[in-house]
Amino acid sequence: MLTLISYIGLLIGGLIMASVFYLAVVKIQLI
Repeated sequence: MLTLISYIGLLIGGLIMASVFYLAVVKIQLI
């Protein structure tokens, strides 16, 4: 159970970091 929670947290954190990185790349391309 604890492993599942940490896995989900890691997945959500990875998605957030990926989306932030994607937005940064898009902003750089727009400028």
